Amino acid sequence: MVKLGIIGLGHMGAYHASVCATIPTIELVAIADPNEKNWAKVRSGKVEKTKSFRDWIDNVDGVIIAVPTSLHYEVAKTCLERNKHLLLEKPLTKNLDQAKDLFAIASSRNLTLHAGHVERFNGAVQELKKLIHKPYLIESHRIGPFAARAVNETVVLDLMIHDLDIISNLVNAPVAKIHVIENKIKSNLSDIAAVQIQFENQTLANIISSRISHIKRRTMCIHQEGAFIELNFTTQDISIHRHTTASVNIGHNQMKYKQEATVEQLFVYKDNPLKLEIEHFVQSIKTGKNRTNATKDLDALRLTLEIEKALGHTHDSNHRGNWKPASTSV
Repeated sequence: MVKLGIIGLGHMGAYHASVCATIPTIELVAIADPNEKNWAKVRSGKVEKTKSFRDWIDNVDGVIIAVPTSLHYEVAKTCLERNKHLLLEKPLTKNLDQAKDLFAIASSRNLTLHAGHVERFNGAVQELKKLIHKPYLIESHRIGPFAARAVNETVVLDLMIHDLDIISNLVNAPVAKIHVIENKIKSNLSDIAAVQIQFENQTLANIISSRISHIKRRTMCIHQEGAFIELNFTTQDISIHRHTTASVNIGHNQMKYKQEATVEQLFVYKDNPLKLEIEHFVQSIKTGKNRTNATKDLDALRLTLEIEKALGHTHDSNHRGNWKPASTSV
């Protein structure tokens, strides 16, 4: 039995707590949140509930951190220095050097440090990796209704980071150019962002994220030679479209049959991605394997921060609501 604690009982922290309760190999020992009203999200009387994680940090094997990103480095560093394994919600930090420092501490102490990129555990994403072969265009849409909880971060850090992580790993090539446009609708930070990326292998990515849309949609489309692949993150479904030129002539003046494409529906084993992520974290604690994935995690953060930098160059409160372009070469 692995003993865990959770720091931060906001939206994601509460979700982590509810999932931990379903995993028999986990004992949720304690939670910490300065807002006592959030304690009610964990109903079990066996779980210690405090304002500070320092009250129980020595009683757990590992910690799930789901506090605001601005606090990630301070809280994570303290836990690592107390020799605790960490599952740290994305983004790791808002500073690349801080993220590198956390990985260095974890490595020096042989501790697990996992980034909370939950979409990596989506069954469709796992299958997608087997299908990709030299894509030339990747398109993603990650949109949803406005949630006030996210106004302290741009839509890039809040939503787009998932797609940036997946795409950078699918393409597996350095970034050559980035072009960003954004809009502020309900907050002082970017609520909509459209990003175009050209990788050095000439793959293009077109990524759109919005947190002020009236519907929730999470999709990705991959164009490559011989196939158009469509992924739905929410349903964990994959469709593969292939072009054909087959035709049949039935007879004179009779209907002709022409098949221009075939569509394959791929079978995907579906499970709760967050549950799989937490189980992966626990397995690492127990076995000592897959302690970190620093290269992949840092690459995703580096790309995200480059886009954040471009957005920062366009910020102008006097022109709220106008689309403003920004480009950067990496």
